[in-house]
Amino acid sequence: MFKTLIKNAGIYFLINLLSQAAVFIFWIIAAKVLLPSEIGSYALSLFVVDFFIALSIFGLDMAITRFYYSEENRNSILKNSFIIFIFSNILSLIVLFVFSGLISYFIHGLSLVLTNNLLLLSAVILSGSFYNFGLAHYSALKQVKSFGQINISQTVLFFFFALFFLKFSFGVSGIFYALLISYLFPALLFLINERRNMLSGLYSFTIEKSIMHYSIPMMVYSVFGVLTVYIGRIFLDKFTGLYTLGIYSFFLMIVMQLNGVWSTFNRAWTPEIFLKLKEDKKDALNRIKTMVFFSSFLYLSIFAFMIILAKFSILSFIFRAEYMLNIRIFYILLLGPLFTGIYTACYPLYYYEKKTKLVSVISIILNLFNIFLTFFMIKNFGEIGAAFSFCIMSATTAFVFIFSFKKIMSIPEEIISWSVLLFLLMSVTIFSFLKTSSDVLLLIFIIFGALLALTIGDFKISDLIKINA
Repeated sequence: MFKTLIKNAGIYFLINLLSQAAVFIFWIIAAKVLLPSEIGSYALSLFVVDFFIALSIFGLDMAITRFYYSEENRNSILKNSFIIFIFSNILSLIVLFVFSGLISYFIHGLSLVLTNNLLLLSAVILSGSFYNFGLAHYSALKQVKSFGQINISQTVLFFFFALFFLKFSFGVSGIFYALLISYLFPALLFLINERRNMLSGLYSFTIEKSIMHYSIPMMVYSVFGVLTVYIGRIFLDKFTGLYTLGIYSFFLMIVMQLNGVWSTFNRAWTPEIFLKLKEDKKDALNRIKTMVFFSSFLYLSIFAFMIILAKFSILSFIFRAEYMLNIRIFYILLLGPLFTGIYTACYPLYYYEKKTKLVSVISIILNLFNIFLTFFMIKNFGEIGAAFSFCIMSATTAFVFIFSFKKIMSIPEEIISWSVLLFLLMSVTIFSFLKTSSDVLLLIFIIFGALLALTIGDFKISDLIKINA
């Protein structure tokens, strides 16, 4: 089982590495062409796109991952999911057109962009939702080759067309034209390749009802999740302005590429753990425990490497001066994916028993707390407050889900103890850094955390690749 996992995760990681590297390089270039205020404007516009894509997908990306491993025929699951998906897209676009004026009123930095590019953004949302549905389908079926084809084609198309439009001074609109083109081609490729499977499946109202029972709470979860990711940028626009928002958004986009690595790993991890939980729950829990410690060790090692790059001024060749002057924002934000790694390792435990209503309730509570926290932090501490709220919510999300499913899924005590210890250590780390401004002290703390994960976790490489008899 884990041989397959390592193989698939390795392929997914390489695919993701290409995608994340391309996005990273693009934003380094874009940050030299666009003003921070333009990047801030793009960040707000991207909120609208991601929010309505989440509404359009309707939680079906998570639903098909679970229902493909149920007793129902997979083609029937695909067909009935796709019917729901079509109607959800129509509903999503109607909501966008009806409430676009209201959105612009509450998010001032969006008013001009949304008014001038409503049709363009609608096309991006539609094509993006089809593309993401295709990714979820191939990921759930562990069809790594097909997943890679549409993922890589999207990455390559976006990278080259975005640079092309920037070169000819299309500005922020050019980036969205590039997004549209990059989503449209792989989405069409998915539809062409899977049309026979969709047509061969049987329509069933009972299946649709079961899928929607699972997907609706997941849609709420996803929509609120998007709000969680962007709420800091929305409040920064309100309290500071587009320039400061652009500085913060640039660093956040870099950090989100690291979060994307966990998301990609999860595509291979969750289907395999679902199967393993069915066969041997005890062994599955041991594997999850090992992955929690390994993810912490791996990420803290990457964090240490980033600090070394900054210490020897290598990052100054990549980031513009105004970004290097605000490097502490970057360091604070970098703590977020550390806890996302723990959340991701335990992710299958939250969804295996199909308790999506509980997941939805937890998500709503977390997101309401996030809105309050982010508002307070940004109003009082500006962009530093935004970075802190991002990290606090990353850690809080991991804690709340682990504790909520501790009894339901018998989550090992070692995972809980390590999460608490890590949070305390990282709190001391970042406050010490802000107090002393010593990147050497920061590096020592981060390396200590990595060694602690390695020691307490007591894992070996063989633990990650062992094949069950």
